[in-house]
Amino acid sequence: MKDTVYVSGHRNPDTDSIISAIAYAHLLNVTGKYHAIPVRLGEVNKETQFVLDYFHLEKPVLLKTVKQKVEDLDYDKVTLFAKELTLKTAWALMKQGNLKSAPVLDENSHLLGVLSTSNIIAGYMDDWDSNILAKSGTSIENIVDTLDAKVLHLNRDVKIFKGEIHVAAMNNEEAKKRIKKDDIVIVGGDREEAVTMLLDQQVSLIILTGSLTLTPELSKKVKEANITTISTPHNTFVTSQLIIQSVPVEFVMQKGNITTFSTDDTVDYMKEVMTETRFRAYPVVDLNGRVVGTLSRYQLLSGMRKKVIQVDHNERAQSIPGLEEAEILEIIDHHRVADIQTTGPVYFRCEPLGSTATIVTKAYQEQGVEIPKEIAGALLSAIISDTLLFKSPTCTPVDTRIAKYLADIAGVDMVSYAQEMFKAGTSLKGFTVAEIFNQDYKRFTISDRKVGIAQVNTMDIDGFAEYKKDMLAYMDEQAHEQNLDLVLLLLTDVLNAASVLFAAGPKKEIANRAFNVELKENEAFLPGVISRKKQVVPAVTEAIEQN
Repeated sequence: MKDTVYVSGHRNPDTDSIISAIAYAHLLNVTGKYHAIPVRLGEVNKETQFVLDYFHLEKPVLLKTVKQKVEDLDYDKVTLFAKELTLKTAWALMKQGNLKSAPVLDENSHLLGVLSTSNIIAGYMDDWDSNILAKSGTSIENIVDTLDAKVLHLNRDVKIFKGEIHVAAMNNEEAKKRIKKDDIVIVGGDREEAVTMLLDQQVSLIILTGSLTLTPELSKKVKEANITTISTPHNTFVTSQLIIQSVPVEFVMQKGNITTFSTDDTVDYMKEVMTETRFRAYPVVDLNGRVVGTLSRYQLLSGMRKKVIQVDHNERAQSIPGLEEAEILEIIDHHRVADIQTTGPVYFRCEPLGSTATIVTKAYQEQGVEIPKEIAGALLSAIISDTLLFKSPTCTPVDTRIAKYLADIAGVDMVSYAQEMFKAGTSLKGFTVAEIFNQDYKRFTISDRKVGIAQVNTMDIDGFAEYKKDMLAYMDEQAHEQNLDLVLLLLTDVLNAASVLFAAGPKKEIANRAFNVELKENEAFLPGVISRKKQVVPAVTEAIEQN
C-alpha cells in the first residue's frame, strides 16, 4: 500500500484552499500517484461551508501538526503480557521475539509494570526464598503448566499455597521436624511412606516426580485429606529448579518509575525523555490509557517523516506546524514564492493565476481525467471566490475560461450562484471580532518587518461600524502577542469592487505610504482595491523596502 500523503491548504483556510486540497487529493487518488487525504489546518468559514453543503462534499479532516508522533512509528504492537503469565512462558516468548522487555497488563489492558530479561535472571541469581510461591500468589494452574504435571487430586478451596517449599530427601522423622502445615513438598522416587507422612502433616501441595502415581489406597487417603497432589515427568532436581518459573510475572516485574509514551506524544518529546532515561524499550499507551505496544530506541530513530503536498501557499508561517519534520512532495500555488525550504527536490507548480483551483483544473485536463460534477462545482466556487467573480485584478483570461468550463460540468449559472454564495459567506452577524478577523488571515515577513493581513468579504460594509472599536483593540492585541509591526484588515465590498482598510500596530503609518492615504481613526477607503495578493501585499512591500 502506498504511503499516506496529506494534501493541505494554508491556516485560516478560505474556499480556494479547502477546495483545491479536496480536488487535488481526488486527482492523485484517481491517477494512483499517491494515497492522498485532503486536510484542513483550521475551521472552514461560512462561504466554504456553503460550497461543501451545496455540492455534497465532506469537510476535510483537521490536522493540527505533521510533527512525528508515536502513532507514526513502527513500534511493536503485540508483545504484551498478562500479569498471570508464568516466568517460564514469558522467557520462552521473549527469546522467540528477541525481546529485552515487555509490558505487563491487567484485565483492562492497563499497564501494571514492565518485565525485562534482567528481572527473570535476577530471580535465579538472588538467594532463593522458600516462601516464593506464597509471596507471589502462584496459582496451581501456573505450577501444573510449568512442571508439565498431571493433577491427581485438586483441593479447589486452596487458591494460594502459603507454606514453604521442601524437597523430601530425608527420613520421615527428620522431615517431620521441618515440614509444617500448608507447606509445599517435592517427593522423588517410590515414597509411599513419605506421602503418608505428608498427609499427616497437612501440607497444602504434594508434587510427585518421575511421573510417580498413587496406589489406589494412597489415592483414597489423599482424597480424604483433600490435599492437592500432582505428578510431573521431571526428576526431583529439575522439578526443584523449574518450580520457581511458575511464579507469575507480576511478582518480579518492575512496578514503579515506569516511563511510558502516548500514541499522541511527539518524537521531539520522546527524544528528550530518552536522553534522561536508559530503558531499552518503553510501553506505548493509547489515549484511553490502554497499552498498545512497546517502542525501542531503534524504532524511534528509524521513524518515517509524514508526507505533505501544499496547495494555495508556500510560506512557512501559513503552513502546518511541524512542517520542518515532514517531507514536502509537491507545492501547487498561485502566490509569490516565499520562504518554504525543502530537504530535497520537489514538484513546484506556481502560476500567476487568480486561483489555485484554476491550476488544479488544468492538472485534471492535462492528465485526461474527467472531473466529477460535484468537484467541478466546488472548483468553480473557489475561482469565483478568489477572483471576486472575475473583478479582482488577479483574475486572468485563463481563470475566466476555466470557470466557464467548470460551470458547464456542474450545471450552474455563475452569476446567480456567485450571488448566493457571497450572500451566505459575507454575513457578519453572530461573529466575534476574533472570528471575523481570522476568517482569512495571513502573516508575512517583508524585509525586517512582520505584517499580518486579514481580508473579509462582505456585502454590508456599513454594518461593520458596530464592530470597529473592538476590532481595532483586537488588532492591537494581535500585534503585541505576535510581535507584528503592522496589522491590516481589508473589508472588501465584493459587489462594488472597493475596500475599507483598518490599520493597527506600532508601524501602522506604513499603510499611509503604501496606499497614498491618510488614516483617519485608523481607517481609510480604498476604491478599486480588492486583492490582498496583487494590490495590498505588493504595496506594503514597496512602502517597507523604500523607507
